[in-house]
Amino acid sequence: MKTMQAAQLTEIGKPLQVVDVPIPEPGPGEILVKVRAAGICSSDIHYQDGRSKVTKLPITLGHEISGEVAVCGENVKRLNKGDRVSLFYLETCGECMMCNTGNDNYCSEAKMLGKDIDGGFAEYVVVPARNAFPFPESIPFSQAALITDAVATPFHALKRAKIQTGESVLVLGIGGLGIHAVQIAKIMGAGQVIAMDLADDKLELALKAGATAAINPKRDNAEDKVASITGGKGVNVAVELIGLTTAIRQAINFTGIGGRTVVVGICPEEVALNPYHDLLLRERTIMGSADQCRADFPVIIEMAAQKRLDLTYSVSHELPLDKVNTGLEMLKKKDENLVRIVVTFP
Repeated sequence: MKTMQAAQLTEIGKPLQVVDVPIPEPGPGEILVKVRAAGICSSDIHYQDGRSKVTKLPITLGHEISGEVAVCGENVKRLNKGDRVSLFYLETCGECMMCNTGNDNYCSEAKMLGKDIDGGFAEYVVVPARNAFPFPESIPFSQAALITDAVATPFHALKRAKIQTGESVLVLGIGGLGIHAVQIAKIMGAGQVIAMDLADDKLELALKAGATAAINPKRDNAEDKVASITGGKGVNVAVELIGLTTAIRQAINFTGIGGRTVVVGICPEEVALNPYHDLLLRERTIMGSADQCRADFPVIIEMAAQKRLDLTYSVSHELPLDKVNTGLEMLKKKDENLVRIVVTFP
């Protein structure tokens, strides 16, 4: 039996173990993908430390995956060996109401790569062919891996916000998601995009990526600065990508009349809300956004292929598989100038 290397979580709270495991075989309607890049996400840290639960141990982590089709199973018609593909990380039934209405992120049978089933910190991975989206050679594998989450998640959130041409958008948290949210908001027609973060290097990067203003709450009076930028009206849309009660509270406070707040960051604590002042008085909307859906992928890939979406800011570090724990530690410590770390394979 042929084997491959995979970085597996074998025990909660412990480093990943790089081990030899059998190369999986694709069944009917499935493909075997030779992994070329897999992004390291904060979710991987949450699985490692137990804040979010994996459904089995050991499990190969990694859900931001791009690679090349190595083998096509029976009845796979639209893909061929050698195709470059990004992988939608939820394996869904494809038949239920949610799947058939573009809400496949809510399929009751969904299983997530790197959480419920073995993911992309391995030389090969098997997925349903419908999860694979081809992309052109003009997009490097490392960038294509990030499309699957670090780009698709803020895209899905801002799509839910229904940005209108000329509106103002506040992005709270300029990390692997926020740097893309800045660009996507501009592409969707935002007139002003305000980046907010506690790290000046992140804010500088946001300005390079197209933000029209930057706020560091450690140094700036954020409320006064938002008021100054928007002429006292508040922003039309605030997208919260941090997962802290203070950031969610700021996102709500900084929206104006008819403002929409989209919460993406995972926050386990409750956030105080006054229905009259926070919602009714200004006709505000607060919504959540979970993951992304398959329908987002072709749009994002086309934006990247046309260079409307510039992903050269996205990948700050590339590491081999045997350094995956180094990458996880870098992300935990929030090393300076870190945007997204990608595990790459030859």
